[in-house]
Amino acid sequence: MSVPLTLRRQALRAFPPLTRKPPTLHKPRSVHSMPVISLTEKGVPGLFSEKAFKTAWTDYQKHLVEKLGSVTAGREFDGMDTMDIAIATARQPDQASIFNYASQAYNNHFFFQSLRSDQEEITAQFKAYVISTFVSVDALKAELFATANAMFGNGYVWLVLDQAGSLRILCTYNAGTPYGASYRRQDTDMNTGLRLGSELPPYTSAIRNAAKGKTGGWVFPVLNVNVWEHAWLEDFGILGKDNYLEAWWKHIDWMVVQDRFPKKGVARAPMNK
Repeated sequence: MSVPLTLRRQALRAFPPLTRKPPTLHKPRSVHSMPVISLTEKGVPGLFSEKAFKTAWTDYQKHLVEKLGSVTAGREFDGMDTMDIAIATARQPDQASIFNYASQAYNNHFFFQSLRSDQEEITAQFKAYVISTFVSVDALKAELFATANAMFGNGYVWLVLDQAGSLRILCTYNAGTPYGASYRRQDTDMNTGLRLGSELPPYTSAIRNAAKGKTGGWVFPVLNVNVWEHAWLEDFGILGKDNYLEAWWKHIDWMVVQDRFPKKGVARAPMNK
């Protein structure tokens, strides 16, 4: 049965139209917070003591994300994760502070995310990638260590997959990022004048090609090692960088590394906010 016209008019008068709120033209702010990793506050036996872990991860990462939240509050970076912020600000001198906190938060998380408290064998799939580029796992390890030892100062050494599907080594100083056009390639240590990795004996030409090949454009980082001094001085001392690198190699989570290889048709998931 239809509602009489008079009753419909009374209902309209009793319930006036709802006022619509103006549309929100910006993303809601995402507060940057400490990302979750598989390690506990007890550290990584043989690599990070409880005290060193607290310094290099818990306290330092908390400082980075808090400062990032502070310098981006009310800015156009609402809703963006650390990687996207780093890429967006890498070439903007007036946003250097934002870049430094975002990129360093990402780099440090990337490093600790790929650690485990015990030892694990390298996956067969990852080993196949290594052999196709570096001849052997030992050759890759030697080149990574040589590059890390040649760096005079703070930064990271990265293992990346380039657009041709080959593994490459590159390094970034301080809070530098390996991503896209924002990457500033550093083949030479500006403090010593040494070509990074140049002290490695020439095992084969394939190793040299892998380490010094073209890395322009986008690359996919799969592994990095933190060579900031606060990461290794506490437990290994002034002359302990080599020992730190050996301990790091023993505690790499190779399943995490393998999972970082890009999959066709799958969008990148943000690491943290």
